[in-house]
Amino acid sequence: MTPLTFAVLGHPNEGKSSVVSTLTENERVRISPTPGETIRCKPFTVNVADSVVLTIVDTPGFQNPASTLAWFTQWQGPESEMVDAFISAHAGDPTFHHDLELMKPLIDRAGILYVADASRPLREADRQEMELLRLIGLPRMALLNCKRETRNFIPEWEEALKRRFNLIREFNAHHASFDERLKLYDAMAHLVPEHAESLALLQKNLKTAWQNRLEDAVLEIESLLIKCQRHQVKIRFHGDAPLASQQKTAVERYQQDLKKFESQSRREWRRLYHHNSLPGSEDSVDLLGEELFAEKVWKLLGLSRRQLLLTGAAAGGAAGVGADLATGGISFGVFTAGGAVLGGLGAWIGGPKLGAKKLPLPGGRHFAREDLVVGPYPKSQLLYILLDRSLLYLTRLMNWAHARQDHAAFLAGLTRDAGLVRSWTDQERKLFSKWHKVHQRPGHPDATHLSQNFRKLLMEKLQTSPTEKP
Repeated sequence: MTPLTFAVLGHPNEGKSSVVSTLTENERVRISPTPGETIRCKPFTVNVADSVVLTIVDTPGFQNPASTLAWFTQWQGPESEMVDAFISAHAGDPTFHHDLELMKPLIDRAGILYVADASRPLREADRQEMELLRLIGLPRMALLNCKRETRNFIPEWEEALKRRFNLIREFNAHHASFDERLKLYDAMAHLVPEHAESLALLQKNLKTAWQNRLEDAVLEIESLLIKCQRHQVKIRFHGDAPLASQQKTAVERYQQDLKKFESQSRREWRRLYHHNSLPGSEDSVDLLGEELFAEKVWKLLGLSRRQLLLTGAAAGGAAGVGADLATGGISFGVFTAGGAVLGGLGAWIGGPKLGAKKLPLPGGRHFAREDLVVGPYPKSQLLYILLDRSLLYLTRLMNWAHARQDHAAFLAGLTRDAGLVRSWTDQERKLFSKWHKVHQRPGHPDATHLSQNFRKLLMEKLQTSPTEKP
């Protein structure tokens, strides 16, 4: 069967390119607030198993609907030859350049998606465009793409459209969810029943692909959490340099590593959902407006960094100072320096530890070396933060329409919606706590079972996440 083609038509700056971008999940479709930016027809495809099932053509906007309609109403030949005759009659006339270009897909009997901004009043030019498309006689559906919040003009639009179009649907290209896109494909199947089978196959494959993406995204969340909770930074301790500055270096490296892991996961999520241009933590604007270890982020989860420090300080030097050889873990005494401070820091990020003092051997060599070690972080607070940030980012990403290119709004929503994990039930938190304990070290016999349950929980949370509305 020949692949189905729909041409997206309408007045300039009504949101045609936005509709194309969202339906095809293609953020490379050129979208501009300036009318007339699209001057050539450009096809974008939706594929199933590497085969084109649907082609959606972005077109220029109407420039001369009154003159074009006048010509069409005077046409005396067969209806099937009308578009071709119009193009031949006006070839080379710059006045009709856009009108000729937008007609080209209609020569091959493409279906029509007429996009109208129903948040503005109906104009005479709109009626002329509608009547023109009615005379062409191809299957046609009107999409009411309200670019502003007002809905006062929708009744008059619907009254004018219902006499000239087979179907009318509301479709906001900047806020359409995955389910709303599927419903639009279903409407296309009703409009062109001869292609219903291929469109049903398309919907089935899109649902399968969406589920596979979600599974991969959740697996990436779990991978990020395991990587971060087991991560450790170790640097060689030099006795001739200040301890505080070396501790600071180790802590900063630990923080940078966790940020890098988080950044890599976000990049993978953007790849999965075809949103490569959206910002991530590697961009200049930090998620939630703060650094990962900033006090505000801790407070989002109900515990400030100062509270964590005070809790850890009570443990004294034992929590922050250790004596382990780099080879074998044999103890040769404890190197003590600022125990309470290190203990408090340990409650925050896992506790820098000093290795054994160097023991001289013949020839000036040493049997052991002193290291500063940061991590792994033993408690679940850090993982709660990383999980919350991951769910916030991924929820925002998977519900973000491809036509929407407002990156500042994308980041602002992350700040506004912070704290998803706080709404979990006690039972769900208990599952996460068990998961955390068994994954602190590899090889636990319950790890596989708990991972399955944990990923199932994350899938449910993401599948029921609310979609932002305008």
